[in-house]
Amino acid sequence: MPRNNKEKKNRVIGQVLRNDVFQRILIGVISLLAVFIMISDGAAQKRYKLTLGTASGHDIQAPRDIENTIKTEEMALEKSKELGPIIKKMEQANTKMLGNVYDFFDDLEYYRSKIIPMMEADTELKLNEVLEQENQNKTGTSLSIIISMTDDLKAYLFSQEATQEINTLKELLIREVLPQLSYTTITEENLSQVRIDVHMLLEERISQPPLQQVAKNIISVFLIPNSMVDEEATKKYESDFIESYKLEYPVMIYKGERIISKDDIVTADKIDVLRTIGYLDENNGPDYLFLGSVLILLLLLWGIFAAFMKFFKPKTLNSRNELMLIASIIVLTVFLSWMAKNFFPDYAPYITIGFIAPVLLAIFLDVHLSIIVNIIITVAVSVIFKDNLTFVIMLVISGTIAAFLSANASQRRRISLAGLAIGASNILVIFCMGVIEKKDWPTLLNEGGIAFLNGVLSVILAIGLLPFLESIFNMITPLKLLELGDPNHPLLKKLLMEAPGTYHHSLMVGNLAEVGTRAIGGNALLARVGAYFHDVGKLKRPGFFKENQMAENPHDRITPNLSTLVITSHTKDGEELAMKHKLPKAIRDIIVQHHGSTLVAFFYHKAKQGEKGLDVKESNFRYEGPRPQSREAAVVLLADSVEAAVRSLQDKTKGKIEGLIRKIIKDKLDDGQLDYCELTLKNMNDIANGFLTVLSGFFHERTEYPELEKKNTLSELDNQVYNVMHGEEKKDEDGNTKQIKEKILPDERAEDTAEEYNRNHIED
Repeated sequence: MPRNNKEKKNRVIGQVLRNDVFQRILIGVISLLAVFIMISDGAAQKRYKLTLGTASGHDIQAPRDIENTIKTEEMALEKSKELGPIIKKMEQANTKMLGNVYDFFDDLEYYRSKIIPMMEADTELKLNEVLEQENQNKTGTSLSIIISMTDDLKAYLFSQEATQEINTLKELLIREVLPQLSYTTITEENLSQVRIDVHMLLEERISQPPLQQVAKNIISVFLIPNSMVDEEATKKYESDFIESYKLEYPVMIYKGERIISKDDIVTADKIDVLRTIGYLDENNGPDYLFLGSVLILLLLLWGIFAAFMKFFKPKTLNSRNELMLIASIIVLTVFLSWMAKNFFPDYAPYITIGFIAPVLLAIFLDVHLSIIVNIIITVAVSVIFKDNLTFVIMLVISGTIAAFLSANASQRRRISLAGLAIGASNILVIFCMGVIEKKDWPTLLNEGGIAFLNGVLSVILAIGLLPFLESIFNMITPLKLLELGDPNHPLLKKLLMEAPGTYHHSLMVGNLAEVGTRAIGGNALLARVGAYFHDVGKLKRPGFFKENQMAENPHDRITPNLSTLVITSHTKDGEELAMKHKLPKAIRDIIVQHHGSTLVAFFYHKAKQGEKGLDVKESNFRYEGPRPQSREAAVVLLADSVEAAVRSLQDKTKGKIEGLIRKIIKDKLDDGQLDYCELTLKNMNDIANGFLTVLSGFFHERTEYPELEKKNTLSELDNQVYNVMHGEEKKDEDGNTKQIKEKILPDERAEDTAEEYNRNHIED
């Protein structure tokens, strides 16, 4: 028992979910909730839950000027690092450097006076050996410096010729270089740099390379720091600087400026700022009064829209796909507005791509519906952009223009021109409202330029969305129909190659259907393209249909029942081919419905004659249907029957053609084939007149042309044709030449007689 109850409950739920009314209500509720969430989020005074160290999920702007105190502190600390330390001088260091250089040159003079005579007296002596011996007897820095030099430098120092240059070097170091260094701040940190600078100075002042190297060696040894950092004074200086900097250069976040961006890491300074302005959600609940007001407003809008569709667009109200399309476009438009508000708050009203709704709905559905939806979107979105009258006026006026210009657009160029018109309208609205509100010219130019681009981008986005929406909601646009009607379509090319008779029949039916549908205010393009594909099912067995037969008729070898099965199956076969080639549902419906449940009369009567009294059921010789559900499918049905019947007429006068057209329409009406397509008697009269116009023009009387002189042989005939086509000269019987100007015209295609049609034609 519990199991039975569960199954019963599941069946009830399934029935509810499949109920059309429930589905339509569900579409309305979901779209309402989606719009409500976005509008309430965009318009409410927001409070944010943020956690230190995590990524922010929001873009937050400052409602007023506010100081970021933590950031100010950080900037002050950062700037304080650029301050140099407090340095105090070490006076003894300069004196020590000067004394060391004096001692070096005194020692050098002593060793030169001792070693040079020894070397001159004994040429066998080695300078390095003498210096090493002296170094053993007396230790000192000076001698160590000399010994560390290269042999060339040592030989230079202990040569008699270098005496003057050494004295010059001594004067340079003691009287210029060292006094200058005493005024230079030399610390442990910059000691290496100072040494390099001194070496460069020595290279500039001393021209002799050996003497340069000697000077560098001396400086490298005796150069020492003459200053040190005063840590206590430095700390006090930095502290005073920080306090002064915070007062003079506070880090400000101005009104409208972004406090934190989406996906930014939440830092302590951001938390502090948000807490200061009250944007940080710390146990505060939602504003229920605000949310309730927004919900009531949206309920009123949705109710008005539902009432409008009930009284003026019941077909749309009863179509799940069309309702889903409308709901999706509304949600998308509000979403784009919400995005603009969050990412570009200063120019959000002017960059809101709200014109895609009237453009898309005018193309897919109806211009009146498009205008109503645009007004509803304008009212809803205006809640986000409070106190912006310019936005409301711009969206209403430019959106209405977009709807009118995009209605039944069959060329992308026309839609593109609509984008330019929308942009121009936006500029005019902004200019007029700017003058009223006394805005300055730079502001007007800036806002106008953005609004113009908005109009263009809206149309570009709409064009880009067209194929996706067509596929998702299984709907068609004039642009899609034009693509399907291209003769290069694979299915049409296959029909031309494998069933040429059916192909040309379909073209003629398409012409009839287009004119007939236009006469009653239907979708003429849909009817024409649907007619192109209505007989594609014949591709499965093209030889079984009279228009494709070149020799024998295969129906002569099979029973009427089997022939009927083959003939009637082409609608289902066509549907399968259409689904394989991903044709839209509207086209597939025409393929399936273009015969309704009509009787295959030829085989029905043949079966009755051949069964010898046995009961033959008429239902077995009818198409499965369904009967046409739309005006376009009904017109294709009538055009199909009319084209086949008129083609079989032997005497194609206007009167006989008109009589046949009206008889066929009356027969279909009496047979109940037009019961579900909303055609009136006036519509049928208009359709008949449209058919007559096309067929009268096609089967007009032609002028009889004189036949060429009969030739005895094929060779003679070929020569005649060649000469006529190329205007060649030929001789007459007297031997004179003359220019042939006649043109050969093709003979009229022979028509089947009425008797042969009645005997062989298969109703298709």
